Amino acid sequence: MTRVKIRLSLIIASWLALLGLAGQPVHAASGTNNGAQYTVSPVIPNNQRTSVSSYFDLIVKPGQKQDLTVAVTNQSSAPRTLHLSLTTAFTQHNGVIGYTPGGPRDGSAEYRLAELGQPSQTIVLAPGQTRNATVTLTIPAKGFKGVLLGGLYIVDKQKSAGGETDGIKLKNQFATVIGVQLQTSPGAVNYVKHDLKLTGVGAGVQSNQPGVLATIQNPTPSFWGKMHFMAKVYRRNTKTVVMQNSHTNYAVAPNSHFDYGILQKNALEPGDYTLDLKIESPNGNWHWRRNFSILTAQADKINRQLQLKRPFIMPWWGWLLIGLGLATLVWVIIFFSRRRRSANQTKEA
Repeated sequence: MTRVKIRLSLIIASWLALLGLAGQPVHAASGTNNGAQYTVSPVIPNNQRTSVSSYFDLIVKPGQKQDLTVAVTNQSSAPRTLHLSLTTAFTQHNGVIGYTPGGPRDGSAEYRLAELGQPSQTIVLAPGQTRNATVTLTIPAKGFKGVLLGGLYIVDKQKSAGGETDGIKLKNQFATVIGVQLQTSPGAVNYVKHDLKLTGVGAGVQSNQPGVLATIQNPTPSFWGKMHFMAKVYRRNTKTVVMQNSHTNYAVAPNSHFDYGILQKNALEPGDYTLDLKIESPNGNWHWRRNFSILTAQADKINRQLQLKRPFIMPWWGWLLIGLGLATLVWVIIFFSRRRRSANQTKEA
């Protein structure tokens, strides 16, 4: 049995650290560092906003073209075929900004980086060859507010052996992301007012666990990190907490949404609930209380999917029937006991 193991090399460490979004592994894809057989380096243009050379941080002009060029080197002795995609940043459910292709689209985005240029191209390299690959962007004529964030995602079509775990043969497929950040003026992102919205709450599955999913949206063309999430789920109109968790160092991508999970290991119970969710960050604090319900059909579907069983809980009318049954039994015993006693007294007389 074979499976693909994908490793991402995010060449955006410097600016993530400045924005408080660091915390994910970052390194260049190279044969010496991680087993990849190629390297990728951005060719920095003159309109780079900062002196950083490991990603694109550009000031662009409305209505003009902008080239994003990377130098790709095949370090192996065999031909290699790489696939390059232009991507839009999105927020993953674990609070990490993602740059892989096909991320979820958010309706608040006026423009998306992936839609400003050629979506993908193939790069064929001879052994030891270095080639420049360019994606040309068309900047909207009226410009845009804040920041557009995404990347150039380069994946190696070849898969290399990666050892064996628990009898499963692994193959590694290497990918590299070169970060891309566009603004129409220096510091444009700083003039965007930060905001978050709670757009939905309901039962769901995440990381193969049942729970409550709270959909959080960042409707603004800005991004930030160092966010602290604190969530509790109560039985409605009570102080009984049935689920709770907290997470730190979450981040959100511009104009994106994600499902924040308050999860448990046990089967879901249908009923009426209240979510209490607080988010604290250097760029603002948010607090929501939202009522929601988990229908019996929803809970049963999720529990069947995860092969979980709800413990049997006797309903109130069940206890009532048991009480009536016991009372009836006691009455019958007393009735026949008195009748027998009366018959015995008649015989003695």
